Formats: sequence, structure tokens, C-alpha cells
Amino acid sequence: MSSASSLSSAVNPFYASLQSNSASSSGSASSGASGLASVSTFYNLLVTQLMNQDPLNPLSNQDLSSELAQFSVANGVNAIQSSLSSLMDQINQNQGLQAATLIGKTVSTAGNTLQLSGGSAAGAYNLSGDASNVNVLVQNSAGQTLAILPQGSQGSGMHSFTWNGLDNAGATLPAGTYRFSVQAANGSQGVTATPYSLGVVNSVTLGSSGPTLQLSGQAGSVPFSSVQNIS
Repeated sequence: MSSASSLSSAVNPFYASLQSNSASSSGSASSGASGLASVSTFYNLLVTQLMNQDPLNPLSNQDLSSELAQFSVANGVNAIQSSLSSLMDQINQNQGLQAATLIGKTVSTAGNTLQLSGGSAAGAYNLSGDASNVNVLVQNSAGQTLAILPQGSQGSGMHSFTWNGLDNAGATLPAGTYRFSVQAANGSQGVTATPYSLGVVNSVTLGSSGPTLQLSGQAGSVPFSSVQNIS
């Protein structure tokens, strides 16, 4: 004679799939919905299982309770996943509305690029502490320093700068993309400076992972979450 558990799997393949769905931690909400079908389907199959069980080895109360508990847990997880998905959609929509208000404004995002256009480029940086001497080094793609921009003494926090496109010799450099780094010190003690790229928000794209911003003078797009400052 087969046991009650093996009989359950034989006459109720849905129950076997339910056990598999409950044990798997990677199932999506859509796959859970297709496996569980509906409450009515589950109870119809459960009644069929009870009607076809081995009379000499019937399903125990413990096994029956286990089936009911597994269905309840799996159905509850499916409902939670559906609620979380709906919540994420609402969050993305709210972020999209917030991002749309940035169109036409200048924002700072993580990066150290300078876009020289019309004889001017702008960047920003954040100082971890007060600095008695700050210098911005403008560099090309090979890392060669083309211009040094003295910023003097500055306090901690966010600061911005502009570059007129001239190198150390006073020659005008061609328009294009450059990089910059910041050297900061307070006396003989170095101060950490985090660079940021500046750009005007031209448009906003909504996506499943959140809105992204298209900035003037920057290729590609940046996520809305990477915005550090708005001016």
C-alpha cells in the first residue's frame, strides 16, 4: 500500500505543485497565481483527494492541517507580492512627478565630467571639512592636467566652480568633454573632496526601475536617485 503522502501526490498533482511553490523562494507573483489558481479550485481538489484516499491508510488530521496551512501561507505570500508590486508602481509614479519638476533646472550628480561649450563649463564638489587651500585640476581623457583653478579657502559642504576653457598657458581649448579632480587641504592635513557633474535637466524618462534624467552636455541618462543638489 502507498502512504497517504504518496497517494496525495498521485491523485492530487496540484498538491505536489503547491508544495513545490511553497518551498521555492524565487517564485514571482504571477507564477504563484497560476499555481494556486483560486480558493475554489484548491478546495475542489482537496475534496477529490479525500474521496480518493486509501481507506486502509487515510489522510491524517496532521497531513490535512499541513495542506491547509501550506495553501494559506502560499496564498498570503502571493497577496503580499501583489501588494508590494502595486506599492512600487505608486512610488515610481510619484518619483516621476517629482522628477518632472526638475526640467530646466541645474542638478548635480555623481561624476567628474566637464562639458565645455560656448567657452564655459561648470562643476561642483563636496568638502568633508574646512579647507585652507582648494584647487580644481582640469584634465583630458588621458589624465593630463590642462588647467589649475585655485578656489582659495572654503568651508565644508557643497561648492561649485566655472571654467573659461583656457589652459595654463592661456590658450583656448576646443569644446568637448573634460574631467576634473579636486585637491583640498587644511594646512598639512588633506581634506576629502567628492566631485559632482552639473547639468540642466532637458527631459525625464519613466521606467520600471524609476525615472531617469537626460542632462544637457551629458551622454546617456542618470537615475533620479543620483541627484545630490538642485540649483
